Amino acid sequence: MANEQGKDWRLYIKTGANTWTPIGGETSLKWSRSSQEQDQSDKDTGVYGASTYGQQKISFAVAGNLKLPDAGFTAAEVASKASPPEIEVQVKKVGGTAIKYQGRVAIGNFSADFPKDGPATYSMDMANAAAPTTDNLSAADA
Repeated sequence: MANEQGKDWRLYIKTGANTWTPIGGETSLKWSRSSQEQDQSDKDTGVYGASTYGQQKISFAVAGNLKLPDAGFTAAEVASKASPPEIEVQVKKVGGTAIKYQGRVAIGNFSADFPKDGPATYSMDMANAAAPTTDNLSAADA
């Protein structure tokens, strides 16, 4: 069992019927899962309350150096301006066979930065727009 390296994980954008394209220049990919805590305690539960969690939200924050032209970036940019701003994505290891995540996501907070003394960069946030077709962070490559 070896440590996973962040540089090996990429987010791919669906750019055709069976075509998945990474966004060039990606420097950072963050995968988060959250759900709203729900208090289920009542007067009968005593000093210890009772809690559960509700629906899950899966989100991705992607950032990188802007490299144009780039089919993956263009597809994400176009989707971010659509109504609704949605596109299908995959997360997997570079050269790997196991898909860790695949599903429709909404794109928001799409931005670019153009400093005078460094590379132009982009960032965007994504969140599941529906239940994913694949959600298996620990899936092993064959």
